[in-house]
Amino acid sequence: MNKKDQNIHEKFVEYGCNAKEWMRKCVLLLPEIERRRIWKKKGFGSIYEYAAKLAGMSRWQVEDALRILKKIEDKPFLQQGINSVRPVVTIVTKENEKFWADKAREMSKNTLETYVREIRTSTESDNEVIEILMNLKPELVDKLKKLKGHGGWNELMEEFVEMREKQFEQEKPEKVQTNSRHIPTKIKKHVIKRSRRTCEYPGCCKPYEILHHTRRFALYKEHDPDKIFALCKGHERLFHQGLVEDEHKAPGFWRIREVPDKKDPKFKIDLKVMRFRSAAVG
Repeated sequence: MNKKDQNIHEKFVEYGCNAKEWMRKCVLLLPEIERRRIWKKKGFGSIYEYAAKLAGMSRWQVEDALRILKKIEDKPFLQQGINSVRPVVTIVTKENEKFWADKAREMSKNTLETYVREIRTSTESDNEVIEILMNLKPELVDKLKKLKGHGGWNELMEEFVEMREKQFEQEKPEKVQTNSRHIPTKIKKHVIKRSRRTCEYPGCCKPYEILHHTRRFALYKEHDPDKIFALCKGHERLFHQGLVEDEHKAPGFWRIREVPDKKDPKFKIDLKVMRFRSAAVG
């Protein structure tokens, strides 16, 4: 990119940031404008018309802002960034608002949404039974019924899972010690096939975006297929913020936590990764 192109780009970014900041300030004034009926005193037919003509806001933006600000009107820590706190409005309380305000500052919206979902999941019973509805071909249904016999569906599914895990264990390539960060093709293909191109965090069905080393490559200089997992961006960010407990174990043992273990050697590596990403975005 030449100097003139870079200059134009930087101006656009600057103006965009300023526009976002002014829009944020407009949004924060909406509840008071509505309460005092200022829009009516100024001759507008509704607060929607007022916001559209004076700030270029859509009806949805106004309704969404008023709804969220109503939920956090008694939570001053959260009122500075309506977009960043949107994911936590259904979980925040007066007692934990400082915790969630800090998380909103530290995390992207996508990562925060993922974290909130995992916090909710962690409070649910591990013995919960989930009903799944599937559309299957009649001939496949017949085969499954015969395979099930007089047993239960859970037993049959567990058998299928065990068979698949055994197959992948037999096909698994050896781990590789190297100074190269490039994941060997055989290992990469194995992990992607095992995940079926889906995030391997329990309960997540999003497409995978990143292959993550649970044993940080910077510390061990190895690519181990048992320690590399396909993750969506939201879950990968939680790992690098130190918010996943028992990361060194299999996915079924992973648990979300509120604060990282700063004594863990990988915490320093994760800090560098997050700072690098922040600098890249900036």
